[in-house]
Amino acid sequence: MFRVITAVTLTLALGGAASLSAQSTTPKEETKKAGEETKKAGEATKDAGKDIGKAAKHAGKATAKETEKGAKEVKKAVTGDAHATCMDDTRQAGKTEAAAAAACEGHGGVKKS
Repeated sequence: MFRVITAVTLTLALGGAASLSAQSTTPKEETKKAGEETKKAGEATKDAGKDIGKAAKHAGKATAKETEKGAKEVKKAVTGDAHATCMDDTRQAGKTEAAAAAACEGHGGVKKS
């Protein structure tokens, strides 16, 4: 009989301890965990926002470079590739060297190098 009582007592003691250790966390602890998870989510959102900002910045720079390149091509097509420096230090452009030099006639002629 003594063995039965000891076995029942040990079973209850060990079973009760196991059930106490398996008990879920308190509401206060759950709130703290939720706050930490919210903070982590906020940081992830912040990082994602920074990444989007960087991507937009790089896209803007690429667009600006391509626009500038296109503008130079248009200017080159309109003004030509030939240039001449005049006596009054102005620079004239033309499709040919002769056309650029002719544009310098009203500016004192072509400056000699």
